[in-house]
Amino acid sequence: MVNRHISDDAKRITLRLKAPRRDSDNEICQLIDFSLSTLHRTLRQKHATGDITKTLAIGCGRPRKLIHSDCLYLLRLARHKPTLFLDEYSHHLEEYRDLPVSLATIHASFKCVGLNIKRVQM
Repeated sequence: MVNRHISDDAKRITLRLKAPRRDSDNEICQLIDFSLSTLHRTLRQKHATGDITKTLAIGCGRPRKLIHSDCLYLLRLARHKPTLFLDEYSHHLEEYRDLPVSLATIHASFKCVGLNIKRVQM
């Protein structure tokens, strides 16, 4: 039983078996195929938060430097002035949006929306 995912339904069943206090902890662990530490961890989670499910992560990874409106501004600027270099886009963001952004971030934003030099100049 190393690093396996135990479903929330199995944990709820364990808590139902534990509630009437008819079975011992070892008997419950044998029925559900849990370890004793998993049973106690599930009970602690239930008492601490009121539920056995883990809280969902709000976001993955680092927060983004450019928000959606900044990306839209970059796209409008790219379509309006397609001959600008990335450092000029960076200068526009810093001057008009007070947002210092690296060239790699601007390049990644363009790449994310599928924009390249050929498509901008069309």
